[in-house]
Amino acid sequence: MVPDLPAAGTVIVHIVDPASVADPHGDLISAEQELAARFRFEKDAVHWRACRAALRRILGRALGIPTPELTLITGEFGKPALPEPYIGLHFNLSHCEDLALVALSREGPVGVDIEAAGRAPSLLGCEASFCHPEEIALLPDQEGARAAALLEIWTRKEALLKALGTGMSLAPETVSLAGKESHPRLAPFTVRHLSHPLLARHVARLAVQEGVAKVSYDIFQG
Repeated sequence: MVPDLPAAGTVIVHIVDPASVADPHGDLISAEQELAARFRFEKDAVHWRACRAALRRILGRALGIPTPELTLITGEFGKPALPEPYIGLHFNLSHCEDLALVALSREGPVGVDIEAAGRAPSLLGCEASFCHPEEIALLPDQEGARAAALLEIWTRKEALLKALGTGMSLAPETVSLAGKESHPRLAPFTVRHLSHPLLARHVARLAVQEGVAKVSYDIFQG
């Protein structure tokens, strides 16, 4: 297999329809099968297997190696990564009910988050659980606008903290995106809005290191 790595200065965002991933079982190692078996509902296990299989296929094609030979390691806070000699390829996976995104980069760590736009109202009343007081003070009072602003904050923070590698182990309510109290470890990263026709009913954000010039999209074909 010939490697198909992202070009220098480019992040590739693969858009995945989990329902289109055929026969995911053959791509997963036994430990992943065991993780999937722990889901309470089978539909959630099916979704997780499909997203994980798509991730493995995308990485295998990028590196030019068969999927069964692909090894993933886990960082201190649970973020998957590639071992030597492939540590120069950074990736991140995010999924919601009907779509998944896999971001690939050779320009340093990346983080991606995708949420259904319809999720926004469910965040009303949860402000203190993930918003810094500075952010709460700037939220609009009108319910619809407030919900949209909360989903924007959520996706931006999720992408940033995934790029950092901590996930939500760094309490999101301690991080302000309003400017004054931004966490110093997040300084190397910038957040990009992801826009594609397939994402029209979603909110998706990508956190990348400064210097990334281009974001391109690929539609996963199984």
